[in-house]
Amino acid sequence: MFVGFITLILVSLLRSEVSGQCTRNTDINGPGQAWSMGSTCSVFNISATRSVVGSIVSYLTPNTNLAAGFQCTFYEGNSTSDPVLGTIGETLAGWVELFQHSTYVFVQCVGLGSDPTINFVATPSIAFERFVDQAVIHVETPDFPNTNYPTTYLQETAIESNQSATYMVSFHPTFHIIDPLWITSDDGTGLVYRGNLMTAPEPFNISGNLIKIQFYSDPAGTRSGFRMTLTADLPIAPPAPELICGDQGQISISLSNQTIIDLCENEDDYVIISATSVDDVNLVDPVCKANASDPNFNLGFTDCSTLEVTDGILKSQFLLRCLPKVNGSAAIQRYVDGCLNLTCEYNTTELLKAGAILPKIKKVELDSIEEEGRFGVEIFFTTDRSYSVKLSAGAEVEVPDQIYAKVELNSLDDALHVQLSECWATPSVNHNDVTSYQILDNSCPADNAFDTDDAINIDRNYNATYAAFRFRSFVWTNYDTQTIYVYCHVTICHNDVDPECSAWPSCSRKRKRDVSSSDSLLIASRPIFISKREAISCEEANGGCSDTCEMRNDDVRCNCHPGRVLLGDGRTCQGVENSDIVAGRGSLVILACVITAVVFLVCFLLVWSKEDMKQKNGFRRVI
Repeated sequence: MFVGFITLILVSLLRSEVSGQCTRNTDINGPGQAWSMGSTCSVFNISATRSVVGSIVSYLTPNTNLAAGFQCTFYEGNSTSDPVLGTIGETLAGWVELFQHSTYVFVQCVGLGSDPTINFVATPSIAFERFVDQAVIHVETPDFPNTNYPTTYLQETAIESNQSATYMVSFHPTFHIIDPLWITSDDGTGLVYRGNLMTAPEPFNISGNLIKIQFYSDPAGTRSGFRMTLTADLPIAPPAPELICGDQGQISISLSNQTIIDLCENEDDYVIISATSVDDVNLVDPVCKANASDPNFNLGFTDCSTLEVTDGILKSQFLLRCLPKVNGSAAIQRYVDGCLNLTCEYNTTELLKAGAILPKIKKVELDSIEEEGRFGVEIFFTTDRSYSVKLSAGAEVEVPDQIYAKVELNSLDDALHVQLSECWATPSVNHNDVTSYQILDNSCPADNAFDTDDAINIDRNYNATYAAFRFRSFVWTNYDTQTIYVYCHVTICHNDVDPECSAWPSCSRKRKRDVSSSDSLLIASRPIFISKREAISCEEANGGCSDTCEMRNDDVRCNCHPGRVLLGDGRTCQGVENSDIVAGRGSLVILACVITAVVFLVCFLLVWSKEDMKQKNGFRRVI
């Protein structure tokens, strides 16, 4: 029973008495030391250092009743000008933890009276508990009442309240201790129980903003210990929301004190998020565990959860349970595996409009909880095919320039994919307007009879965080105001739970499959205004066309005679043979001409060289 302690040894102090003051310089170099301060010292000073490892506390052993006004004050340093660590005495019994930040302690005791003893104890650790504004509190020694509590053991429980509270203290009938037990409060009320107390004390009241329960067992012996219950008539504030399902997949869990009481056996437990029971807390992902004294989690909906999709609802479930701090030296363990199910639900079948999305927060009960969230999806127009710069409000586009549209999911989770199944345009804010232009059909460019092959293109679909498409601008027939509103059916899916999340269908003229469904969201764009280029009719210079001209949607359309093709300017036609030269055959003709010229030049130089040689040999040069 002697572990880390030695029997408290009473050492008579060497006193230098000057006007009733006594002094002592000492080193705390062992598990336990004690000094009788003597009734002749009205003021007793101790300068102490430490040379052992572990926590060190001090407490008083009164030989008889302490004199009125007696107390000892502990300072972290070398004098009374240093920070105060604590005070114990006549009405402030208990122990004070020393050497919290310094290797020096100064103690000054006054009003010694009947020769009390001051004790310094070294201990490996101190067991702390803390309760704040809690109406019912249970405090007990380890493994009560089955076996004896441990030796060389210190335990402190702090009970705090924001208002002065009065607690009734009652004890379990089985009450056996032989060591000091202190129950004190900051308003000076309290009780001190000494050793060899084998019957439960009568209930009593204690009040204050801070109540301390301190217990110390020395190596001399142990009993089965005690259990006490403190109850107070405190106004209990309504619990804060325990589950918040954010609109960007961010989920907050913060359990109330009452939930912890219902779920866990004590505040020393761990709260873990796990679908199955776990024996070792070290096997739990750090983000999925917390101390029961501070059970707060900030998670993404894929952290620590199980996911499933049912009828267009994406569910993220969190199973919370308590895991006790296991005593590794015990041969067995026994605890209750309580479980709390929290669920966040995200509905993918809502009709969304452009603007902020605000999820509704529900009050959470202890039983299974379901919470509703929304995906933030927006459709807008951009300046070019990079889809990175938004068009400003009220932007105009000239016919037939490209219109670039982007559908973006407000999330950083790359596993969330955006599926565009159907998009269309109307001249009004009514998405069911009888006048409309189909842009996407079954996730592919719509097959409109009056469109050219390049009228509609999809640049991104069935991909993470956004989809993008473009189409050539147009004007509405018989409408004075030319405004285009774009609407899309959008489906948000999670790549980890939907095997077809990124399976974009083949966009042949014959559709592979119909992907639109009631699970999609309907989103609407802001309007874009269409302006026509300055009109040129076929009656004016044949509309600028080299061959034939026709009017289509109040705009010029040039066509070519058979055997001729339309060039890139959209106005000029050219014969197929000339077109071939332009396409590459002309380069062969030019090469042939160059070769002929070079051959002719070489022949001329050879003839000229021979005539020049004849003239030099006496023959007349003939030109």
